[in-house]
Amino acid sequence: MQHKKLQGDIESNNIGINQKGAWGKGKLEIKEQVCLSLFYWRKILTFEVLGFHFGI
Repeated sequence: MQHKKLQGDIESNNIGINQKGAWGKGKLEIKEQVCLSLFYWRKILTFEVLGFHFGI
């Protein structure tokens, strides 16, 4: 019983990655974020196809 209370206290003071304010302000504008995401997805699919063809 005491362990659960202590664990709850620890978790309530912990700032997780997904909590508001955990990452701070972004450095890229929305337009730049979209371009970066599209570029990433274009390249990752290329590597997936190469991996499929060569069995990697």
